[in-house]
Amino acid sequence: NRQLRLDDGTLCRNNPHNRTIWADDLYMSVPFLARMGKLTGDNKYFDDAIKQVLNFNKYLYDPAKGIYFHCWYSDVAQNGVAHWLRCNGWIAMAQVELLSNLPKSYPGRQQLITYLQRQLTGISRYQDQSGLWHQLIDKPDSYLETSGTAMFVYAIAKAVNEHWIPSSYKSVAIEGWKGLAKKVTPDGRVEDVCVGTGIEDDILFYYKRPKVLNDFHVAGPILLAATEMMKLVKGGAGH
Repeated sequence: NRQLRLDDGTLCRNNPHNRTIWADDLYMSVPFLARMGKLTGDNKYFDDAIKQVLNFNKYLYDPAKGIYFHCWYSDVAQNGVAHWLRCNGWIAMAQVELLSNLPKSYPGRQQLITYLQRQLTGISRYQDQSGLWHQLIDKPDSYLETSGTAMFVYAIAKAVNEHWIPSSYKSVAIEGWKGLAKKVTPDGRVEDVCVGTGIEDDILFYYKRPKVLNDFHVAGPILLAATEMMKLVKGGAGH
């Protein structure tokens, strides 16, 4: 009730521009709303969560590339410069979390599944031959990054396991997991994690974000990815 919103109810922030939509914020809001809906039985939480997914798609989805921009500047009515990997991962994880908590017969559920499959198809086009994805999804000269990769391995494996998308997508998750496994050190730490990242208007900001060992942004996603990959393997889908 206190978070800044656009006139249509979309969650936003007053930085770096006035009323900026951050792709990251779909994950910072929707899982909470989805769980509140499940906990309380009050559909207003589900409805708000669905509205956020639909509106974030309206403002941030790039149909030409099949992926999402990092932000939307309301004051100038345009997107920012970057198709940043981890913010796209936040969007995928938010949709998975909502579908996991939403009643199966809830109005709008099928549209959410359609949006999720559209995103997972889009991201699959950019997977590197290593199995990983790039810090800037559409810029193969940017470094390969593990936290965003883990988010997509999780989202794809979960969506296959739940039969939201065809099982043919399992190979994308399998190759992603193989790539991630090579980035885990013998003592269990994960390499090449982009540090916390804000929004800037120059693409070089994203290129130059430091990649570090075991930044906390990778911890949850790689455990979630591992959990869903084990289910995928037990189902006979992968290795």
